[in-house]
Amino acid sequence: MLNELYEAASSLASAVISPKDWHKEYVPVRAPKLAFFVYLDQNGEIADISRVDEKSEVSSLRKWESKGDLRQSFPYLNVPPLLWVRFDPKKNEDDKALEKALKAKTASPEQLRQFEVRVKSDGTTKPWEENAFNKLQSCLDKGRTLKTMLGQAPKESLAIIALTDRLDGVSARDFHAKLQRAFSDKLLNSPDIAAKYFGGLFYSGEKKPGNAVTLLLELIDGTSRFEYPVRHERVRDWINTKLISQSQDGEVRSSEVDIFGDDAAGCEQTFDDVPMRNVLGNVKLRAMVAAAKCQYRYGKAEAESCPVGQASRSKMKGALEWLVDPSREGKTWTTVSRATGNEEILLAYPSVLPPEPPNTALFFGGSSDVNTDNSGQFESCAKNVTGTLRGLMAKNPDIDIRVFVLRKIDPARRRISSNKRYSAQHLIDSAEQWRAGCHNLPRVLVKQFTNDKKAEWREPEAPFPMEVVWVLNTLWSRDGKSTNKVKNAAADDGIILLLEEGVFLQPVLYRGLYAVTRNAVGLVLALGQAHSLGQVFIAAKSYTRQAIILPSILGLLLFKMNITKEEYMKLPPYLIGRLLSLADQLHYHYCQHVRNGSVPHQLMGNALMPTALEEPIKALALYCNRILPYQAWAKTTSDEKAAGLARYFLAELGKVCSELGGVFSDTPSTNLPERCTDSDKAQMLIGYLARSEKSDSETL
Repeated sequence: MLNELYEAASSLASAVISPKDWHKEYVPVRAPKLAFFVYLDQNGEIADISRVDEKSEVSSLRKWESKGDLRQSFPYLNVPPLLWVRFDPKKNEDDKALEKALKAKTASPEQLRQFEVRVKSDGTTKPWEENAFNKLQSCLDKGRTLKTMLGQAPKESLAIIALTDRLDGVSARDFHAKLQRAFSDKLLNSPDIAAKYFGGLFYSGEKKPGNAVTLLLELIDGTSRFEYPVRHERVRDWINTKLISQSQDGEVRSSEVDIFGDDAAGCEQTFDDVPMRNVLGNVKLRAMVAAAKCQYRYGKAEAESCPVGQASRSKMKGALEWLVDPSREGKTWTTVSRATGNEEILLAYPSVLPPEPPNTALFFGGSSDVNTDNSGQFESCAKNVTGTLRGLMAKNPDIDIRVFVLRKIDPARRRISSNKRYSAQHLIDSAEQWRAGCHNLPRVLVKQFTNDKKAEWREPEAPFPMEVVWVLNTLWSRDGKSTNKVKNAAADDGIILLLEEGVFLQPVLYRGLYAVTRNAVGLVLALGQAHSLGQVFIAAKSYTRQAIILPSILGLLLFKMNITKEEYMKLPPYLIGRLLSLADQLHYHYCQHVRNGSVPHQLMGNALMPTALEEPIKALALYCNRILPYQAWAKTTSDEKAAGLARYFLAELGKVCSELGGVFSDTPSTNLPERCTDSDKAQMLIGYLARSEKSDSETL
């Protein structure tokens, strides 16, 4: 990780970007689930509290935090919910009514008052444990220590000094009691929003409550009596500057240099953590533990094996913090945990950084928000990235793209799981090839609901590379109603599929084809059955996008194997898939007119598809027997409403059978094998989803 981050630091320096140097104990406030601003008046009383609803409200906040058992911090701290109570809506009717009212925002002050009286008088409410009070007291004491360290404050930063003064002499138990009163008043005075504050006051779980509530201390008059409130970035930056100046007092430069040619001073110390506001948490740039025998592989351990001075460390720490800043999500980094099943982030950026980096990380990973369907985004994202790169290449022809993936191995370790570098021109060419591969399809349509709940036929969309990994790691049940996560592909595989060629690509390509033709069969069958019935296949909300990108993935993998649609649409596997799709539609049409709309659980072609994917010759033999009654009806029916479509299906089936017969007679080498290869299966799945140019969707 050191080399990658030092290169990133060099790129930032070349772009005249100076990441802020943060004190190692002045760390970001991670976006909490339960966070409240606690406003203090001039007497140190709690004047008001307000719930934090958006992450953006705390994205820039930092706290001075010391490591250790108590993990004390200031001016923002974590505590357990204030009261551990018995609240059982499943068994207690009053609790059930209160829970329903809280959700509906119709709770009355009387309901809330009665509940509070009950939990405080029934003897089941558990008080805070002593260590919780000890931690709170340490946090309050830390505020007094901070005041001493900060010294004389300029006018613009007086709010933080005032905050410490107002808490001076306040004990943990007194503060706990004040918090209880403030939360109780909030519930009773604002019952319509009581649900937002209920969890901060009351906890009802069976397990011991953790420090799940974040308190953000602020002044009620912070914007009226002071130039800036405590949370303001000017106050934050001043605190950081004072902490750094305190830690640098007495530092001595070294006469030696480290492995990067910088001053070696501080190389014997442990590396500082880099706090991240994403799935990785705190990242240690390098762990130097002499107890690990591998440290002695070359006869040296700890700092002697790789001397890195504090100057180099600051550059790398600043570079990583700059790259993974929440404001640059999608530009220089994105989370890929959904795709890989691991806690991972992908970082990608050009070696020459423009003032506003392109969406390079988004280009690889897509949106990390599981509620975002990424519809139509790959094409626009690729246009943004390649356009920016062309502009950069006009001045820097040798620009390259750096891509690496950081994975959380366990609570203490983070490692690079992939590290790649490609020329910008290669990425531009690869993006075009990716787009062409995703269009390596016949006419395929997928029926889905729009945002306004209307059903429409949509064309397949190009997936992001990490979305391909996501599909490869999803195992669909045969009926398409459930999914399981598997680990067939890693983030590195998605990068390779996009950017590699030849011997580097082939193993990943064949593994991907193997995975998708086994894991996604259930989704294809569910889509085919639903389409023949004129219905929308409804998957779990977080998986609906897989239906619209799966055909593109199949076409892409075949394209990477140099199998184009002009070729495979004439081959038996594709034709068999098409044959079974038409058989489904004829079978459904038969059921509508002969069986009065009674449709079996599986249509004929759908039931034969699993057999066809494994033993195509056997499936064709079964087809020849099972199609006979539907074929006979279509030829002889006198029902004018049914006859037109019935004969259309017969004609289409005749065309496909004729094409199959022509293939077998003209080119014996293309005759079906007893078993399908993975590429045969991919072609058959595409054929099953394909639509005719006239659109047999007229039947739907």
